[in-house]
Amino acid sequence: MTASKDGAGSFTNISVEEHFSVSQSSSGGQFVGPTEEISTAADALIGRPATLTEALKAAAINVGRKPVETTDLAAIKEVEARATDGKIESGDSVTSLANEAVARNKRIGKENDKKIRLRDIVAEIDVKVRRDRSVTSEDAEAVVQAELNHSPYDHVIPGGVAESVAAACKLNRSPSL
Repeated sequence: MTASKDGAGSFTNISVEEHFSVSQSSSGGQFVGPTEEISTAADALIGRPATLTEALKAAAINVGRKPVETTDLAAIKEVEARATDGKIESGDSVTSLANEAVARNKRIGKENDKKIRLRDIVAEIDVKVRRDRSVTSEDAEAVVQAELNHSPYDHVIPGGVAESVAAACKLNRSPSL
């Protein structure tokens, strides 16, 4: 929630799944109403399907500040394997970077400011993943399952890799969203 000089408050929520931002404002306690605007990223996808690596980039935008965990590693591994048709180059992949990040973050313990973040790993995706393809429902199901299988809380990370892949799949099925 942010407040402007005139006392009006504004709340903005950006959802990758819905691909638009909604703002609600109030002035003097009166609800002004929502406004919708298609995001630049969603606008760029109009007329073409979203890819697996684009879904990873969306996750980095959404939750990029969170330290890389085993749930992220599992989902990244599944995305990279599917994007490259299972041809992940050992030692030179986003999965290997994520694996190293998880190991380092576990060693660091509770010092959150020194941990490797999801955005740091995904920043390498264009260099490390040389093949890519459109997200399918099978991809989305597999990535969600991979993340769930490694989640200590038995749920996917809101805005994370699995949710972003599912959103890309939804966009590919219904490009008019």
